[in-house]
Amino acid sequence: MIHHRIALCLLFCLLSSTLLRAQEPSETHKADPEQRKQVRQLLTDLEGRRTSAEGRVKIVEKLLATGPAGEAALKDYLDRTLRNLRLMVTPPPATGALDAQIEQLRATLADLRHDASLTKETLETTGLPALDQLTAVWGQREAARKSHYQRMNRVATQLDQFNDFLRQWEAMAGENPALQPPSLSIAKYREKTAALLAQAAPNDEKSRLVLQENEKIGKQLPPDVMAGLRALNAMRIMCGLPPLLVDLKLCEAARLHSADMESHRFFSHESPVPGKSTPFDRARLAGTSACGENIYMGSNVTVDAPRGWFLSPGHHRNMLGESPTRQGLGHSGKYWTQMFGS
Repeated sequence: MIHHRIALCLLFCLLSSTLLRAQEPSETHKADPEQRKQVRQLLTDLEGRRTSAEGRVKIVEKLLATGPAGEAALKDYLDRTLRNLRLMVTPPPATGALDAQIEQLRATLADLRHDASLTKETLETTGLPALDQLTAVWGQREAARKSHYQRMNRVATQLDQFNDFLRQWEAMAGENPALQPPSLSIAKYREKTAALLAQAAPNDEKSRLVLQENEKIGKQLPPDVMAGLRALNAMRIMCGLPPLLVDLKLCEAARLHSADMESHRFFSHESPVPGKSTPFDRARLAGTSACGENIYMGSNVTVDAPRGWFLSPGHHRNMLGESPTRQGLGHSGKYWTQMFGS
């Protein structure tokens, strides 16, 4: 009987101890009221839309300094932000038939530019009809996806901002280990953000970054020049090729060659101006390098010039080649020069 009572007492003590432990507050709730208030204010600051990436990292540092409560709140913020962004990323409307036509026409154009014996006649009879058909089909698909793209561009902007914050955090954590607690993997959050960006953006991440950078660079260029640079990249993307980064030095070399053609009254890739004989000379004088050049005389560099260059095998390969990664454009009067760099 005594043994039974002892056993019951031990069991009661064990259960009481277990219940007491279960009722103990978590680390998050152990924080005193003042600390909880501080964590809430820091989270509000972290979620502020006008807070810079560097500013957010400083808030992260303050959150982590509050201990487990701040660390738990930070993890909840990261998970919640990614979850909300994931819900905003939706697939584009079904355009399967148009997609198939686009791929077929892209293949036709790729075969042409890879043809070593490409002629103007082939470009006129096969290339131009394929380009016109691709332009029409591409336009239909883009119209069907327009509202989706608009929504996803807004989501991509938010993802970019979140990714900038994570990138800055990761960089600063490399110098300050206190910014990288074991419970949080910045690299993992960046990986998830990149995956969402790939779903949200109509172009791959590298192309998207090139186009974004071009718009920043383009603020230093005349509007008509920037329109011509955009027109070529639009054609390349439509043809399944990556856009080209705008090179301001190539733009300057192109502008100067156009000015030389206008003032010296010639229209050629070969210049009579000393030291500027070839496109390569002119690019070198501008402090860069070139791998090709197109020239045009007229006013419409967004439509007429690309179509004219499209029908010339050499100019065609310059515009739609796989090797160029940079482009420049400049004009003087009606003389236009388009330059390429790899």
